Amino acid sequence: MAKPAGKASIKLDEEEFQKSMKKPLVKYSDMPTEMGNEAVEVCTMALDKFLANRDYEGASVLIKNTLDKKFGASWQCAVGEGFGFDISCQQKFLLHLYYGKVGILCYKS
Repeated sequence: MAKPAGKASIKLDEEEFQKSMKKPLVKYSDMPTEMGNEAVEVCTMALDKFLANRDYEGASVLIKNTLDKKFGASWQCAVGEGFGFDISCQQKFLLHLYYGKVGILCYKS
């Protein structure tokens, strides 16, 4: 008969889970690989800067401005918890990812 897991192993599992949630989880991207990697880095950097204060607006402005400078104008960015979307955008310019519990949507209109 297997013994139930002790509190130490539960705490370790929870720490591993929290550590894995600090990595961006890309749900959908139709961007070229290099562009997608750069966009994920921009999103991660912005959330690392603004997530402590839950300043999603500041994070979205920073992401939008950085993507505008790197990849040309007319980027849109939504950052938050618990949102859905139905958009029209240019092909090869859509990124949807999660960073912990926070969802990020970036696309070029």
